[in-house]
Amino acid sequence: SVLGSSISAIQKDYQLSVKNELLDTTLAAANDAVIIIDEKGMITVANNVTHEIFESYGEELVGSQIEKVLGSQPLIRSVLENGKPLFGVEIQVKKINQKIHIYSIQPIKSYNSNNAGCILTFALAEKIKNIHKLSTGSATKFTFEKIVGTSPQSMAILNLAKKFARFNSNVLIQGESGSGKEVYAQAIHNESRPNGPFIAINCAAVPKNLIESELFGYEGGAFTGAERQGKPGKIELANGGTLFLDEIGDMPSELQVALLRVLEDKMIMHVGGSRYIPVDFRLVSASNKDLLDLVEKNEFRSDLYYRISVFKLNIPSLRERTSDIIELAEHFIKISARAQGLLPPTLSNAAKYILLQYNWPGNVRQLQNVMLYATCMSSDGIIRSEHLPDEITKFKNDPGSEQNLLQIELLSDHTAAEKAESSPSMKEVEKMVIKKALDDTNNHIRDAAKLLGLSRSMLYRKIKEYAIFEDNIKKF
Repeated sequence: SVLGSSISAIQKDYQLSVKNELLDTTLAAANDAVIIIDEKGMITVANNVTHEIFESYGEELVGSQIEKVLGSQPLIRSVLENGKPLFGVEIQVKKINQKIHIYSIQPIKSYNSNNAGCILTFALAEKIKNIHKLSTGSATKFTFEKIVGTSPQSMAILNLAKKFARFNSNVLIQGESGSGKEVYAQAIHNESRPNGPFIAINCAAVPKNLIESELFGYEGGAFTGAERQGKPGKIELANGGTLFLDEIGDMPSELQVALLRVLEDKMIMHVGGSRYIPVDFRLVSASNKDLLDLVEKNEFRSDLYYRISVFKLNIPSLRERTSDIIELAEHFIKISARAQGLLPPTLSNAAKYILLQYNWPGNVRQLQNVMLYATCMSSDGIIRSEHLPDEITKFKNDPGSEQNLLQIELLSDHTAAEKAESSPSMKEVEKMVIKKALDDTNNHIRDAAKLLGLSRSMLYRKIKEYAIFEDNIKKF
């Protein structure tokens, strides 16, 4: 009947509208870019992510030919012509000057099985790489530009590291705990292999019975507790990027032999496996021990040492680069305050003096934690001496330092108006610190300059500027 036909038509229209609405909702919620084109290559649908990627395109995407947007792409044409899907393709798009990673190009079939177009699902290639880095724990944040410190020692290490980064050879970084070894490892990676993963493993933190499988990976069922499908090792995950072996001095001797073989052959075999897997990675190692001393004691293989130490970086402790302390402290204050949505407080001169007097056994990492504590404890936008942890304020470097500190503390307790007139300037604090360094080194210019992180000529100028008693100063 006519009524029945009308009802059937209404139902079909309703079902079609529901399907279209469902499609629109699905495309809008998708995290990836989706484009649908017809059999002639014209874009009929483009979701929000696609519009964001091609924001600079300047024309309406829907209604444009796919070649006009992506450029000439024979692969897409081949799917339209032969109806065979494609997966995992990376192409350069000149319109946006970026690469996109196409997850899939799926053909659309009409009711009579003819090709009616295709669906492209893709994302920016850079986004894929970043997701991969995060999923493998390989994201890095430090570049050479982000390393803080302008002392002569820091600048010398920075310039040396930049030179090493230009070559693909192995690097050994030595220094005390907390001195910033991984910071330099990340900076070298971001300079030399920025598009690859940065895979770090602490050799001292992994149990000896597990470190082999952690490094080399394993096949399913290789040992009790192994995952059924197996697992790639850190070396395999570092393929195309950088492998960072922290505390390599604690690596078991039997594993040192295996690592040496990998460095020579650039191939690995999974635990329980039977085939070799080629790998391409740059090795950066670090240790808070003197590896050469361990070699002499037969606690570290000499052949491995010479293999991993083509380039050597010795990171100075914080007490060896005193002139970096305040710069680093203010940097960490900004980071701590920003994380809490606060304005960065200012370091009082009394607090600066205490920081300069302390010997920092935990180095930069300890200073960062101290500044986080001080930022939390500060009030009125100022970090005073009482806002520093007890182990810092109670530290006595020598009998004279207590009297100097007391003088500054008395001044720092004045009202804001009095402080403006009577608080010691940084020049006065600097003069006290220079005198302290000269006292500590028995008035040896060379040793005092090293302690302060200054050149000898700069220290001479400071002594003359501040009229520090020169009669007993020794030049050598």
